[in-house]
Amino acid sequence: MHRCHILLALCLSSLLPAAPAQTLTAPAGDPEAPELALLMGELQRLTHKLALSAAAGNAEAAGFYLHESKEQLHKIQRLAPEYENLPVAVLIDRMAHPSYTALQEAIAANDKARMLAGVEVVVQSCNACHAMTQHGFIRITPGTEINPYNQNFAP
Repeated sequence: MHRCHILLALCLSSLLPAAPAQTLTAPAGDPEAPELALLMGELQRLTHKLALSAAAGNAEAAGFYLHESKEQLHKIQRLAPEYENLPVAVLIDRMAHPSYTALQEAIAANDKARMLAGVEVVVQSCNACHAMTQHGFIRITPGTEINPYNQNFAP
């Protein structure tokens, strides 16, 4: 290598930042633990589709999304029974599951007004649980005035 090239390489290398003294490590905790926000986000999506189905008076679709919502709740209980020392699975049993009863009955009766009232009970249960767990800043709404999905919810 030519002497000028060596000097140029040495000068340029002095301009580069020094290599870090240590490498970054992953934060402490269980790397296999699922992220509760992602699981709840899926529940929120299903609940919104449930609300849109109820608002359209589509008991068949509402029944489908009710079933899927309850399945997601069971999944959350199984994968994240506790989160930041909060008893998620117990709260779902005590607050979420019972909130679906009136909605399930309204869907079986194909009663649009009762379905909408039932959705409101479910949504308020979500918000009550969030408040109880110091996550009251997360406020769920039925969201029936906006349909972001490329899906028609009419029967």
